[in-house]
Amino acid sequence: MRQFIGFVLTSIVLFSACDEPIPHVLIDDTDSTLAVLPPTKSVDDYDGTIPGLDAKVIDYTLPNPYQHVPQLFRDSTVAPSWDDAGFPNAKAFIIFFKNFQWEVGDRNKNKIASYIDFPIRIAKDKNAFLKDFDSIFSPEFVQEVSDQNPMEIYRDKKGAMIGNDGQIWFKMIKGRYRIIEINP
Repeated sequence: MRQFIGFVLTSIVLFSACDEPIPHVLIDDTDSTLAVLPPTKSVDDYDGTIPGLDAKVIDYTLPNPYQHVPQLFRDSTVAPSWDDAGFPNAKAFIIFFKNFQWEVGDRNKNKIASYIDFPIRIAKDKNAFLKDFDSIFSPEFVQEVSDQNPMEIYRDKKGAMIGNDGQIWFKMIKGRYRIIEINP
């Protein structure tokens, strides 16, 4: 029993001794003696950001900076202000659009159909749209909708457009955001 207690006490002493930092040994080129420096504490300068991720986080609760002024996109396209496009509240539209992206990702046919102002070029009514939904919202088309950056939605007098080639056009009609055109 004494050996066991001795072993435990020795282990505790060894483990507690291992917590002490090891001093750094530096060689001074001008002097041939070794200098032993006290251990230094590392400085934690972490500011809470995640590199590459926080730069992409956008606070959609803030007013849109392009509500009243034109916006220049990365591809040198200039979009008129949201006001000029007929959207009096860009923030509300962007929140609507984020919800629309979720509905498309979930393939919620009826909810998407409720956003459409029929007739449109590809469907005369809701039944025709629901019948052709899978061919309209192909995986590639769904991916393009999902990839659309809400802060880079093109708009003009016709409305707001997503996709590179005008795949879906939105417009405010009677106080509601409606889809006025789909080009899969």
